[in-house]
Amino acid sequence: MKIDIYNIEALASEKIKIKICELSPNSKLRISMKMELPWCTEEEYSSYGVFVSDEKGEVDLDLNSPVEGTYKVADSMGLIYSLKKSRSQGKNIAENISINEPIIMNMVFESDDEKREINLKRLFKTEDVIVKNICEKNFSGQLFYKEKSNGKTVLMLGGSDGNMSSLSLMAAPLASKGFNVLTVPYFASKGLPDKLEKVPLEYFEKIFEWIETNEITNCKEILLHGTSKGGELALLLASRYKQIKKVVVIEPHAYCFQALNGMMSGNNVSSWSYRGQSIPYIEVDNNIFFEDRKHAVENGIPFGFASTYKKSIERASNKEEARIKVENSEADILMISGKEGNIWNSYDGCLEILHNLKKSNYKYKIELLIYDKMGHPIPIPYIIPISETLSMNMMKGVFSSGGTIEGNVKGQFESWKRTIEFFMEPLSQKLKK
Repeated sequence: MKIDIYNIEALASEKIKIKICELSPNSKLRISMKMELPWCTEEEYSSYGVFVSDEKGEVDLDLNSPVEGTYKVADSMGLIYSLKKSRSQGKNIAENISINEPIIMNMVFESDDEKREINLKRLFKTEDVIVKNICEKNFSGQLFYKEKSNGKTVLMLGGSDGNMSSLSLMAAPLASKGFNVLTVPYFASKGLPDKLEKVPLEYFEKIFEWIETNEITNCKEILLHGTSKGGELALLLASRYKQIKKVVVIEPHAYCFQALNGMMSGNNVSSWSYRGQSIPYIEVDNNIFFEDRKHAVENGIPFGFASTYKKSIERASNKEEARIKVENSEADILMISGKEGNIWNSYDGCLEILHNLKKSNYKYKIELLIYDKMGHPIPIPYIIPISETLSMNMMKGVFSSGGTIEGNVKGQFESWKRTIEFFMEPLSQKLKK
């Protein structure tokens, strides 16, 4: 057999193409894949597909659906996005994340009379990306950059888990495209709140000043990338600081919310503060969560937090006060959300933001990407198996972040591609209405 693989060594977020020739016509071909994440080799993931060659003795994974396997539709990425855990020592893949070593994906091709083995090398960054630890008086973080960058600097804000190392999985590939990418914590770090409560917005003023004056970044126009709770923060910052000129938010919301501590209610304060005062917020009633979880478990369906947020907003008497005034921004904004998100009701929030921006005759570019079968995945494709983040056994039931494996990977890939394009585009001046 002859095996042609496009992008056999490439960034982990990029697609591969696989075509096999010189097989016996109408014969079966089994392709299996095994993979370990380089920082957690104790956990193994596997997938497979069985294919039937055509009259020419060819199998093209972008044209041929498997007749059996871990995925169902024609797609050269199917073996990667359908990876599921096949061996485990109970290690947590969210710990000790490192981008220093690539992912090696072992592929075995088995026909009736031949067996071949090929390894894919999936990189987190190109060789010219430099990772520099930043330890300033006022903040710490990591800067990902090339010596010859495109001159654009993205400040990347993660979600409520506060896992800084997971941001490198997005920052490094983005820096590989030529951007300077700065990742910073906003809680659980020196000089910051231990929990995600009353995070001071003025902390970011120091970071903005550093970006504007540092010899590597040295730019007056700030680009923000925020995921989930980091999306809430990014929109809040953009509404208050005019130097922010582009914002990409993934699964954001339209409101500021109460500080939370895991699945239990935190103090009766906001997640955010300014000059020591809580920024107005929607109180989250966790009794809703426990009632909805009980109903879901009794009926054998997955549960999440989306209904908790939706009902808490409906009950709130201070919605306008707690609403993020995105219309005060002077930034181009790209919002990305899945219709089936189950962490919170981001889809509803995005529609509300869009409605308010149109109503206020917003003068800058606004774009909303919606994906029908996407839930609340990480914003970059083909790195962490979706089976790991889609659902898990919890509290005598199944917790789900929402959507399907196929829907999530489609949203991941298309929105990540659009994110890079969006950041590359020239800043819009005030749009004429």
